Amino acid sequence: MIQPTACRLLTASFLAAFAFQLPPAHARAAEPVQLITREEAGLPAPDAVGVAVRNLTRGPGIDTQGTLGLGVAGKPLRLAVKFLPSNGVPVDPESVRVIYRRQPALDVTTRVKAFITPQGIEAPAVLVPPGKHIIEIQATDKEGRVGRSQMTLTVSPAP
Repeated sequence: MIQPTACRLLTASFLAAFAFQLPPAHARAAEPVQLITREEAGLPAPDAVGVAVRNLTRGPGIDTQGTLGLGVAGKPLRLAVKFLPSNGVPVDPESVRVIYRRQPALDVTTRVKAFITPQGIEAPAVLVPPGKHIIEIQATDKEGRVGRSQMTLTVSPAP
């Protein structure tokens, strides 16, 4: 028989371990996420050749229309991306990549990983320095088919 004190300790340990693995959405949303740093924005822009992205397979569609691509420095933007499954095959959230198109290209996925689900990316507050920034989203569905899309974030200096 487990003693009541031991039971409470086990329960508290379990709850603490679970809480560290998956913080509540409202706690994650409290602080803006630095999507791109000033140093990264200072890297050379990508060549105009090869920047266009096309899906050659029947992979998932990626709708970036939920992201308002205009902002002012110091004010967070909403990063809202919707995955559109092809033939009902869901996106594998572990496969999603968020790439900042610079030379060299930078994978910034880990910065928004907590906001990625099989349905899309919903990061309510991301910070981006002033400038024009091309972000590429890549997602692979559960059958291994890849979808890609790009969006441009244009942030003007603070008034």
